Amino acid sequence: MKVKNSIWNVLWALLICSCNSWLDVKLINESSESELFSTERGFTEALAGVYYDMSTSTLYGQNLSFGMLEVMSRTYDYSAIPNGIKIFRDYDYEDASMESYIYLVWRGLYANIAAINNILEWSDRNASVLSEARRSQIKGEALALRAWHHYDVYRLFAPDVKRGKEVRLPWQGKFGVQAPEVYATADFLGLVIKDLNDALQLLENDPIRSVVPYEWGNGEKDNKDQSDQYVARMNYYAAKALLARVYLGMGGDYKKEARKLAEEVIESEKFALLDYEKSLKVEEVADKDLLFSDEHIFSLRNKNIKENAKSRHKQMLDQEGNLQMAGGFQMSIYEGDFEDYRLEWFRNNVYICKFNSDNSVRFFPKVPLIRLSEMYLIAAEGWLEDDPVHASELLQTFKQSRTSKEVQPQVVTEEVILQEIRKEFVGEGMLFFAYKRLHHDISGNTADERKAASDEIFVFPLPEVEYEYGNSTKN
Repeated sequence: MKVKNSIWNVLWALLICSCNSWLDVKLINESSESELFSTERGFTEALAGVYYDMSTSTLYGQNLSFGMLEVMSRTYDYSAIPNGIKIFRDYDYEDASMESYIYLVWRGLYANIAAINNILEWSDRNASVLSEARRSQIKGEALALRAWHHYDVYRLFAPDVKRGKEVRLPWQGKFGVQAPEVYATADFLGLVIKDLNDALQLLENDPIRSVVPYEWGNGEKDNKDQSDQYVARMNYYAAKALLARVYLGMGGDYKKEARKLAEEVIESEKFALLDYEKSLKVEEVADKDLLFSDEHIFSLRNKNIKENAKSRHKQMLDQEGNLQMAGGFQMSIYEGDFEDYRLEWFRNNVYICKFNSDNSVRFFPKVPLIRLSEMYLIAAEGWLEDDPVHASELLQTFKQSRTSKEVQPQVVTEEVILQEIRKEFVGEGMLFFAYKRLHHDISGNTADERKAASDEIFVFPLPEVEYEYGNSTKN
């Protein structure tokens, strides 16, 4: 597979030097590779470029969050979806435009992997320009990011591993244009796990371990969110949380590892469940934290995210349609709880405003990729068979953080977990993966829109270029 190196398009940003200077990104085209990686700052710039590329609309800044994947999860009103993206709603994988969208996702993931591998290669070649601590930090972040990208290649382009149907996927472990080795699904996931375990060892002294990010609070005026320097990157706890996600997806006894890791993240107390008084019960809209930033374990920043979300979610009567909820759909999701804090995510009951609220003076536009709430749900699901009482306690704690009503204990089942995912991750691309992991029918706004669980829906077709280079075989 010929994947072009995108290192020349990286954006520089200082992740550690100050609270927010790194958010002011600038394009660099004048540096050669040797110059870029001749200083510690160059490595920081290269990593920042990967984070920026992840945050663009092709990947997590739209398609893999509130755009394509959320349409495919049938969160939105089936009848109101604009004509141009009905291909997502209808899983029309043979449509030429759909093929282009999928190829751009594929190329985006592997281009980032190539850039990550280049960072890893230069961290060995130019090790002398880095302190031992900084080199460990850079390599740890890079390995965790490589695992992240490969894992989403699996989640998008392979059948769920628990179903026993193998697909061979390319694992890009070195920088270059040579075709990478391909691995069967289980072996591919083994490499993801290895990268994450190696990353955790390298990130043992990650700066996040000596602070509590949410206690930094949110800045005033131009200072924005001061915790960004810790959670806007693949930190120690993000790597651990991702490993919990991977193990949960593998099922069986791996759930024990998933719940262990998830509870370690919870018990670290580095992140906090929503505090309504602090985050939402505020006088000014600009002070509302609709994305529950204190819970963020890893999230991405990009000034364009707000506009991307507005173009999809804002009411626009002069256009052919937009992404909105059907009337009453929220109440069916939130089970009639009018005190559920997450209802503030919706404007006029149908339009999602969590990504485009007028609060970017204080909160930089961002997309959460891993939140503390997911760790509670992973832990609860992981314990539902071995210790139902503990599973219920975890779920109750999480649910109580979402409403002023008194939450009663309940028996945890996979169906209950799925219902909570539907409530919790609106617009974050998580629901489609949950349906796939549980091999569950996709619910719609009406019974007629329900879609039966099927690999024909859940598995993206590999781009034709992969067959040309012999990396995979068609099903």
